[in-house]
Amino acid sequence: MAEALTLDNAEYSLYSAPFSLYSMMARHTAQLGPTTANARPPKQIALRFVHHKKDENLGEGYLVHVNPKGQVPAMTGGALERPLTDSISITLYLAETHYPAMLPAAHAAVIRGLLGRIHAIHGLSFTNKNPTKEMTQHNPSPVEEILKRTDLSPKYRKALEGKLKFHNENNALAFQPAVVAKAHADLQTIFAEITEHRKRSGAHDQEPPVWTFGNDVGPTALDSHLLPLVLRCVEAGNAELVPPELQRWAAAMAKGPIWQKVMHGRPTLWDPSMGPVEDMQEMMSL
Repeated sequence: MAEALTLDNAEYSLYSAPFSLYSMMARHTAQLGPTTANARPPKQIALRFVHHKKDENLGEGYLVHVNPKGQVPAMTGGALERPLTDSISITLYLAETHYPAMLPAAHAAVIRGLLGRIHAIHGLSFTNKNPTKEMTQHNPSPVEEILKRTDLSPKYRKALEGKLKFHNENNALAFQPAVVAKAHADLQTIFAEITEHRKRSGAHDQEPPVWTFGNDVGPTALDSHLLPLVLRCVEAGNAELVPPELQRWAAAMAKGPIWQKVMHGRPTLWDPSMGPVEDMQEMMSL
């Protein structure tokens, strides 16, 4: 007789790329969650490496069966009726289902609101400061070339067309000057609001560093996304967008044991000097 599915025996597959900002957010949630109060961790969250630099996220199996957006992260398994296809939905699901302290009632509306606004911003608009002139007009997608093939199954072709539509409505526009300017302004506003929340909670400028709503509340879903976001902004050359207090907080938190489990001492941006991503086996499991 099959074992009844419970929170404790749930098993998930988390599709991830080590240096994808949004994958880091999901992995950080998965690492922080078990440290929080009243946590009910699943039996397993298995990482599935998706080499998006080699367009594995555009393969038929992934695009048709896992994530029609053709992005990482995504999560399947457990009692999920369908895959979760972005880091915010993965984080909120894990918080609601397994780690309730990451979404405390007193702060849940603020956390959801700030996460929604963070994820409404095109990530490329603040992580790449040197797009080509062509990219500032229209950032192309490899899907455009794949669709020229004549050997595509009807299901795969339809999935690719859906992915291209998603791309053209989002990342294709990410380097347009007006979009970049709005992204930067929105980030500055969000960071300023988070800094205010930190002041109200007493977390501002404390040593050792304190979670946004105070260490009595502990790490929340907002913190799990905020740390990689701040680190990426700084490493991508956009430190001026981030208040100094948040930069100091992120630098200190990055030295802690939880973030070390996420990135194993590496920065958030891959560099060729690090060697092939696929060789970094320690980053392929939680």
